[in-house]
Amino acid sequence: MLAIFGLPSLLEGPRLEDQTESRLTAAQTQDRIDAVLATRALVTAFQPIYSLETRTVVGAEALTRIVSSPVRSPETWFAEAASIGRGLDLEFLAMATALRAAGQLPESVYIAVNLSPQACLDPRLTDILLKSGLPPRRIVVEITERAAVPDYAPLLLALAELRRSGLRIAVDDAGAGFASMRHILRLRPELIKLDRSIVAGIDDDRSKRAFVAAMVTFAEETSAGLIAEGVETQSELAAVAELGINSAQGYFLGTPSVSAAKWLGWTQLSTAGPAPGQQ
Repeated sequence: MLAIFGLPSLLEGPRLEDQTESRLTAAQTQDRIDAVLATRALVTAFQPIYSLETRTVVGAEALTRIVSSPVRSPETWFAEAASIGRGLDLEFLAMATALRAAGQLPESVYIAVNLSPQACLDPRLTDILLKSGLPPRRIVVEITERAAVPDYAPLLLALAELRRSGLRIAVDDAGAGFASMRHILRLRPELIKLDRSIVAGIDDDRSKRAFVAAMVTFAEETSAGLIAEGVETQSELAAVAELGINSAQGYFLGTPSVSAAKWLGWTQLSTAGPAPGQQ
């Protein structure tokens, strides 16, 4: 037995108080997630996506905000839900909430919602899309990287059915990791979203500009649209536009908002003609 200088034996296993704390934490997690799902304690913030050709708002990404205690990031809530087997339930609640809110957006604007590959295989997805009342052409599903895809065949089959209805697929965080590039090659999305890590400082980084130039060529060859995420300065916007990127979003162009009046304002302002970032 190792008990030298008060250190517990490695053979003794977890202490009783550690096991009790673990059970309490699991129970608290279950209670928190159950409460969010039962009360639908979340709202949708939309962030505008601009066409750099027409300078108008063409899309809006739906970003989930969970209004429950404790106050934490949405990523933390989704990870916690997944840890107790309720991850898909929270994803679908977030999607249904976003599509319902999207009814207040102009009909010319598409809605981008984030879904894991596992959610795309779930039969509940079709029901949610049908109940939303939105035409599939206005919906873009952004494939997230919350879990690995061991076999792309079932996912490709499920997405093919959705695409036949007019729905489009986007791959998020391109350039941030190997998984996103693998998604691009296997899923052949209609839209590719360049990660903020690539866009940040692109106006002063030759390597990033070379990478984006290569992605522009790739997108042209595969008939995909490119969206620069996380544009935060006029110089970054000018750089991505000069490289030939179709669309952009970011704090310089418009911050996420839960205000329907502001959503309408994005389109009214862009239609009037001011340059993105100056409204």
